[in-house]
Amino acid sequence: MKKIMLIYNPLAGDGSFPQRLNEFVEFFQQDFTVSLLNFINIDVDNRLGNLNINDYSYILVAGGDGTVNSVATAMVENNISTPLGILPTGTSNDLAAYLGLPTDFYQYLQIVRRGKIKWADLGQINSSYFINVCAGGFLTNVPHQTDTFLKNRLGKIAYYLKGLQEFPSFKALPLNITVDNETINTELFMFLILNSNRAGGFEELITDSAIDDNLFEFIAIKYGSFYEMFNSLIDVFINKNLTKDNVLFHRGSYFKLEPQTNKFQDSTDIDGEKGPEYPVEIEVIANALPLLVR
Repeated sequence: MKKIMLIYNPLAGDGSFPQRLNEFVEFFQQDFTVSLLNFINIDVDNRLGNLNINDYSYILVAGGDGTVNSVATAMVENNISTPLGILPTGTSNDLAAYLGLPTDFYQYLQIVRRGKIKWADLGQINSSYFINVCAGGFLTNVPHQTDTFLKNRLGKIAYYLKGLQEFPSFKALPLNITVDNETINTELFMFLILNSNRAGGFEELITDSAIDDNLFEFIAIKYGSFYEMFNSLIDVFINKNLTKDNVLFHRGSYFKLEPQTNKFQDSTDIDGEKGPEYPVEIEVIANALPLLVR
């Protein structure tokens, strides 16, 4: 019988997944031997590195984008090419939503049974990795400063409420930005470097993005007046209009973000978790991760 490992985050989303573990095992033990690993308070990199991973047909991860990032990073660092399946139980679940993955156990079992694989690109940022999005500026602190209780109760709405609270006090992000061979010197309100077309629960930000095209998309809003920045947020996230003067849009496989002053200290956000401080270099690692897809 084939063997799967489920790495689950009991705190992801509304925290209800542990109550469904028996249901999960009941569905999947029809076809697989199931091993369970609680994500909290373990060194995922070390645990995966010390497993005989060849014994497993699939690694499944139940959690949000940050949990998926941690498991994907551990797989890359340990040269594990076992297909990774994402069971979305977090707050935003952007990558899983982009892939159209269900939360229903029976539907997900059918996906695992079929075993269809898509090799996804991965972003290397300094010595770290991200699978879906690297963000900076306004959007960076919002997920980390949002109360866990509110996230569990309100989901993505909690992020939006926190964002509105922080909006008036946000300072400019002065950066020298390189995209492949082009350099831009400007002050930003926020930026996204995307592998898929989703971030923060907003979908279809880019119509022709793909996780296996060896390219990432760079979307940024320039710093300006409250009115300009607020309207630009609506243009980007609601109207999906990237052609406005206050919006930057580029595609590339290499990005470098350098602060314009030594006094500037801030960090990036990668897949909803705190990322490296500036300066950062980002490169696309093509076809780095095998994902289970519909």
